[in-house]
Amino acid sequence: MIWLVGLGLFGSAFCLFWGQLLVGKLLLPLWGGSPLVWNTCLAFFQVTLLLGYLWADRLGRGFHPRMGVLIQGILLLMGLRLLPFQFGLCLQPEGAWPPLALLADLALGAGVPLFLLSATAPLLQRGLAARKGAEQQGLRDPYFLYVASNAGSLAGLLGYPLLLEPRLSLAGQTHLWTGSYALVATLVLLSGVGLLASAAQSTVGDPDPGSLAVSWGERWRWAGLAFLPAGLLVAVTTLLTTDVAAVPLLWAIPLGIYLLTFMLAFGGIHPRKWMLGTTALLACGAVGAQVLGWVRPGFLLLLHLVTFGLVSWGCHSQLACRRPPVEQLTQFYLWLALGGSLGGMFSALLAPQVFETVLEYPLLLGVSLAVLGGRVGLWLGLGLLLPLLLLRFRLPALLHRGSAVGLALGWAALVFTGEGKRGWLRRLGTMAGLVVLLGQPWLMPGLQVVASQRSAFGLNRIVEYQTEQGSFRSLLHGTTLHGSQNLDPQKALQPLTYFARSGPVGQVFAAFRAQAAALRPAIAVLGLGIGTLAAYAQPGDEWTFFELDPTVADWAGRYFSYLDWASQQAQVQVILGDARLSLQRIPAGSYDLMVMDAFSSDAVPVHLLTLEALTLYLSKLKPQGWLLFNITNRHLNLAPVLAGLAGSLQLQAWQQAHRDLSSDQQQAGLAPSHWVLMANNPGALQGWQPLLPQAGDPVWRDDFSNLLQVIRWPQIPSSE
Repeated sequence: MIWLVGLGLFGSAFCLFWGQLLVGKLLLPLWGGSPLVWNTCLAFFQVTLLLGYLWADRLGRGFHPRMGVLIQGILLLMGLRLLPFQFGLCLQPEGAWPPLALLADLALGAGVPLFLLSATAPLLQRGLAARKGAEQQGLRDPYFLYVASNAGSLAGLLGYPLLLEPRLSLAGQTHLWTGSYALVATLVLLSGVGLLASAAQSTVGDPDPGSLAVSWGERWRWAGLAFLPAGLLVAVTTLLTTDVAAVPLLWAIPLGIYLLTFMLAFGGIHPRKWMLGTTALLACGAVGAQVLGWVRPGFLLLLHLVTFGLVSWGCHSQLACRRPPVEQLTQFYLWLALGGSLGGMFSALLAPQVFETVLEYPLLLGVSLAVLGGRVGLWLGLGLLLPLLLLRFRLPALLHRGSAVGLALGWAALVFTGEGKRGWLRRLGTMAGLVVLLGQPWLMPGLQVVASQRSAFGLNRIVEYQTEQGSFRSLLHGTTLHGSQNLDPQKALQPLTYFARSGPVGQVFAAFRAQAAALRPAIAVLGLGIGTLAAYAQPGDEWTFFELDPTVADWAGRYFSYLDWASQQAQVQVILGDARLSLQRIPAGSYDLMVMDAFSSDAVPVHLLTLEALTLYLSKLKPQGWLLFNITNRHLNLAPVLAGLAGSLQLQAWQQAHRDLSSDQQQAGLAPSHWVLMANNPGALQGWQPLLPQAGDPVWRDDFSNLLQVIRWPQIPSSE
């Protein structure tokens, strides 16, 4: 019986977390590739887990625990009628808040099966503990089964991106998941039957309510200790998906660390006291790296992940030490789920509306250090954190609303955690640090912030800076440059960064103009940025820009002059929405040239580089139309993907990596870039090399992509 229940626990957790990654990938072609999609999915999954634990608690109160397992098995089998997943039933209405519409689509398409899986683990654990003879077999404390459940979750998270995603199409993955769900439902049903048949009566009587009563303060401590790592999970995931790609592999890494710390804590392995000081040092290093903008090197991303892991381990260890008797098991899990869902919603939904910059990450780190306690960790944290923040300290910023939010959250968290005679000193010091922290304009020294806005699509900032070559204004999305303009009126219309006339883009436009047969060429650009490409407009042109983020579209006209100048020369329009979804409404054969420049921070949305996407682009081009792709990326080598796609459709492709820039060019606002051109006869293009498909080049499709093949892995220096 123990093995049957254990398999049910492992299988339900495996399917639940595998299903989360599968659902996220199914949504990308429908909702676009911004970090918004996965962050909203995370918040939805945590709320679903809360509802599942609430159902488990109510079912356990209304029926005997063993009967509850049987009922759950029957409901799981009934849930097969709602499979496979179906999305697109509730697409975003005009003017609707994107996360709300996405949540509705998730609820309709996948809510019930994931909800039923969420309730399975606590019911199985409670049912096994109520089995006759459980106490003699050492099962009166079933929390060790939490390790098996989290092991299944971890297996689902790692097995999907490493084993299933690279080998199976989305259709195959969906059918396999449906079959696995049916197997889990059968295991749970058999567990319920076996538990009922194994004993005529439970060894668990009706306990004295007074002896098992848990104070409300203790319940909120459970929720608070679950809130912090869950909120950090979303914040750290945002760091990864903003600067690499919104794909399951990078969704799985932080979530896998989160689950591993649960396994360690409930398996009886807890961090030692000296680790508190180490955690404080690492936390301050991670915060300092974010303050100064040092996020590019891989070891700094590793620093964020290690810090997150240690903080989560500390919080989960405190939860494991505070776990109640088995009679309160489902209630304990319910409060953990409540804290986790609140943490996820705070980072995914509330923080983008409240904070103008990504402040939830350092905020949660600071509160976590205070909650975990230890004078060494606390004072090292504050001692190292404050000097970093004072680099750009401004007293008036203390009145910013972010400071008020930080003060309230810091007090609410610390009121329940301060212990000892000097608890008030710890609260006071931590709150002072939080106020200073949340009041500051986080940015590298030397850059002046002109505008900053946080939205569901990420953090956008307009900054100004000076070099020996002049003064410039730039747009930053996350940590990635999306365009710069010279503030000198005489040089303002020079295309800079990746789009210089002396670089690949300038060469392509010169060749295109020389061969353009249309008197009024139509040009489409997927991704607006600051509108730099509009500098290539000529009288009679028809330009169409597709932009996902309304803030970017607004700022391109407000803070930069490229679009205004082009509007005086040619017909210019900006279409808001996901580029691929918007293109579907454009008549076939509309464009002579199409430029794919749809960055999401430093990542190209994967759903814009699939065979179906390329087929769509070609259908919107005229017979002799050209396709130009910007594949500049710090983390991914996308040239093999384009080569594979071109080969599959028998297209000719060329590439140019424009990386060797002089110091003067960089001072003048130019940036390295990598471009791919697909055209029938582009003529002689200097510096361009044929991009020929090679054996093993990936061909991404909507239902299949493998990020592992294109990651720029760190090179190990040769010993020779």
